[in-house]
Amino acid sequence: MSIKRFVQLFICYALSVVVSLFIVDLFKIKGFWLVSLVISVIGFIVICIPLTILTVLKNKK
Repeated sequence: MSIKRFVQLFICYALSVVVSLFIVDLFKIKGFWLVSLVISVIGFIVICIPLTILTVLKNKK
């Protein structure tokens, strides 16, 4: 894997963390297990979308 791909993965990961934490804070979700569940699900969705798009674009070349 190239450095470019690692940077793309890091940006996707960082974006998923920031979006997940923002949504938890926005809806004022409380409780360790509920916060953990929401962050996990939203983080997974947010990271899957750009990674899928990047993979499809890479395979088209």
